[in-house]
Amino acid sequence: MSDLKWSSDGQEMFDKIMAIVPEAMRDAVKPMLFGFIEKRAAGKPVTADIVSAMVQNDLPEPQRTGIMQALGMKKPAEQAAAEPAAPPPPPFTPQWQGKSETMFEQMLQEVPEALRGVFRGKLMEILRQKSKGGAVAETYVTEIVREIVPEPFKSNILKKFSEIGEVDISVIDSIIARHGTTQDNLTYILHEAQEAIGYLPPEALRAISNKTGIYLSTVYNVATFYKSFRLEPKGEHHIKLCNGTACHLKDRDGVLPEIEQLVGSAPAKKVTLEKTLCLGCCDCAPAVIIDGEVSQGTEAKKKVKQLLT
Repeated sequence: MSDLKWSSDGQEMFDKIMAIVPEAMRDAVKPMLFGFIEKRAAGKPVTADIVSAMVQNDLPEPQRTGIMQALGMKKPAEQAAAEPAAPPPPPFTPQWQGKSETMFEQMLQEVPEALRGVFRGKLMEILRQKSKGGAVAETYVTEIVREIVPEPFKSNILKKFSEIGEVDISVIDSIIARHGTTQDNLTYILHEAQEAIGYLPPEALRAISNKTGIYLSTVYNVATFYKSFRLEPKGEHHIKLCNGTACHLKDRDGVLPEIEQLVGSAPAKKVTLEKTLCLGCCDCAPAVIIDGEVSQGTEAKKKVKQLLT
């Protein structure tokens, strides 16, 4: 748009608008704004009045109101007088469902800080309309992102939505910063993430994929291939069963399979069962470690029963 001729006040106002626009969006937004301005200028120098008219008449909502407020702009007096004052809508107190509130706040984090107050009100009003004043489902927030958020923010927000879960995975950022994003370091990242979180929930695997650029299928394959990785949280109690030769031969009463069956019928949050090749307790065969203590045979079965009652 080299044909545009700018007055000093017009250039100054345009520069202020671009300063409000997030840096990642400027290259995409600038040609659109130039197009609006070129039509309004019609070959004349671009003044602050022309830029102001472009903002008020050509920009979509909620961007229009956000930029006007950030620049301290007001509607022309004649326009304000022509519009009857509408009573403000009653306060909307959302009934958040699931992770909808977390998603809403995550969406707002992508909005420049100077515009968040305006966007919060506008987006809240859209939520009111979508929910008809009732419960706000997660799908409503996702719909807003898909319908009105431009790229690349739309993709960024939707990726972050996929990382929202029941556990705090913010530690993954610092882990990846230490190890880098190459696939060679994936196992190190997974080990540290599991140590920090306690296990590897789906949102952690998605976050690792999003932040490293490694395919999610690759991350999942590595996490499920190695037995040292857990995709479920540990239970209240941890039981290790020896699957070594000595314990197998000495388990004439089938105590170990019985314990495995008992644990298998218990809630996952109650007990975590781990089978290992050797516990190094062959003199106690068949050996079982229950919450860090070694037990033998029928005594171990009795303790497990007590844990499950």
